[in-house]
This record gives sequence, C-alpha cells and structure tokens, in this order.
Amino acid sequence: MKKIYLFIFLFSFITLSFQGCKTTVDNRLSFNNLSATDIMVNFRGQVIKVAIGQRVDIKGISKGTYTYATNFSIPVGATSKSISGDVSGSVKLKAGTKILIIYTSTLLNGVFTLSATLSSSDDQSNPTSP
Repeated sequence: MKKIYLFIFLFSFITLSFQGCKTTVDNRLSFNNLSATDIMVNFRGQVIKVAIGQRVDIKGISKGTYTYATNFSIPVGATSKSISGDVSGSVKLKAGTKILIIYTSTLLNGVFTLSATLSSSDDQSNPTSP
C-alpha cells in the first residue's frame, strides 16, 4: 500500500513540475523600415536587409542579450548623414519577449537623418529614445 501512495505522490509531483515548461521560445525581434532608404541590420552574425516600407520578423530567438547595428546608404539629394535614437545597441530577451525597432528618416538641408525607436514587451536596461 505504501508503494502505491509513493507512486501516486511521485507521479503527481513530476506532472506538476513539468506543466510550466515550454518546449518552444516565443521571442520575437521585428525591424520595421519606414525610412526613405533600405537598411541592413547586423544581428547575430547575419546581415538582415529591410527594404523601404517592409518589416522583417525574427522568431524563436533564445533568451539572452544580443547586440545589433544598422547600416544604410544616403539617398539621392543628401550630402551628409546622421543617426538618432536606437540605431544600434543591445536587447535583452527573456521568455516571451517581443521587441519592435521602427526606423524613420528625415532629409533637411541636405542632411539625411536615420532615426530608430525601440519598444519592448519587457523592461530593458536602457530607456527607449524619445
């Protein structure tokens, strides 16, 4: 009789222990290009091209801290360039984190400015840009 109780206890404990475990990671990093030029994002050793007006989603990223950097060419009519906001930096991914980086641009007096704003479903160590 004691063996049956022990078996029921162990079975219940193991069942409850594994209920909270997920087999897949639902992390997502999205790059949305609303700027006037194509951008290229260096992320995890890959160059990700995001065309004008397009959005690229990267799914299933493991938990951790990752860095990214953005490259771009200035469009016709611009004589110089500048950057603003979260054009490069790092992101922290936990279980179920969703991060969106939106790129915009301006062309004023020949200066092309690429701006990026990062938003996250989790608290990031660096505050988002204005």
